[in-house]
Amino acid sequence: MGFDRDIAQRLPPNIRFGTSSWKYEGWRGSVYRKTYSSKRAFEQQCLQEYAEFEWSRTVGVDATYYRPATSSQLDKMAGQVPSDFKWVSKVWDRISVHRYGRAKRYGDRAGKENPDFLNPDLFVESVLPAYRSAMARPHTGPFVFQFSPFFGPSPATCEAFLDKLELFLGALPTDFRYAIEIRNREFLTPRYFHILNDHGAVHCFNHWSTMPPLVDQMRAAAAGGGIQAEWYIARLLTPLGLSYQEAVDRFKPYGRLQQRQPQMRRDVLRLARRAVQRGAEAWVLVNNRMEGHSPTTIDELGRAIVEDLEAG
Repeated sequence: MGFDRDIAQRLPPNIRFGTSSWKYEGWRGSVYRKTYSSKRAFEQQCLQEYAEFEWSRTVGVDATYYRPATSSQLDKMAGQVPSDFKWVSKVWDRISVHRYGRAKRYGDRAGKENPDFLNPDLFVESVLPAYRSAMARPHTGPFVFQFSPFFGPSPATCEAFLDKLELFLGALPTDFRYAIEIRNREFLTPRYFHILNDHGAVHCFNHWSTMPPLVDQMRAAAAGGGIQAEWYIARLLTPLGLSYQEAVDRFKPYGRLQQRQPQMRRDVLRLARRAVQRGAEAWVLVNNRMEGHSPTTIDELGRAIVEDLEAG
């Protein structure tokens, strides 16, 4: 499997492609060609080879959803990537989960309301310090707050969430970028986008099982005043209508592209065009569970964007 470095270099510099995480054995022979002494060595060192992949300009750091990164971890990552490479960090779920699930990792908190939901002090004190180190700060891109679905939400639930979100965003330091990823289509209201714009944050356009297509999210954003920040972000996660576990079962071990998603691809092209027109950055993160092999998805999306822009 080969990728064309010349075409990748013709992608406008404000379009940043990357994958959701990077430690996949299924990418051997495509992204990864070096020999590693052990699985542990592979996981500790492969980011450097990932950053050499033709299209890699960013990467999604998903592990930080489960626990905050340490300065040591981020400094090691910074030492493996070029100077213009930036990462996108998911934020610790202790801040973004409104009610804990039943997973064993939650222990005594399982099934209970989260008292730290949208706690700005916890974010500032427990998450941000590691990103302020001299090595990590230049590589720090947006933070993504991923919110699990509110089941059976009412208009009152939506308004309560937006009230809390508004206070939260207003309390955050302004020297970082923040993206909000919601999993309830009911929350895509004009007020939601107004709040984001008021605080310099953006909606994370997410291609997820129960969310509407990206183009519908874009229309909702337009109805709410558009994205006023000078950047966009999209995370391409699973096919619409397919649960996360179903996507895992269908696509693992992620060694090849299995199912293209034409509508998703058209929507990403639309987003890229808009970013180029505005001179805004566009961060596009692709998960293996989207089509089976995120490096190939990125390669084909990148080629389509280059061809579209060069055709005028």
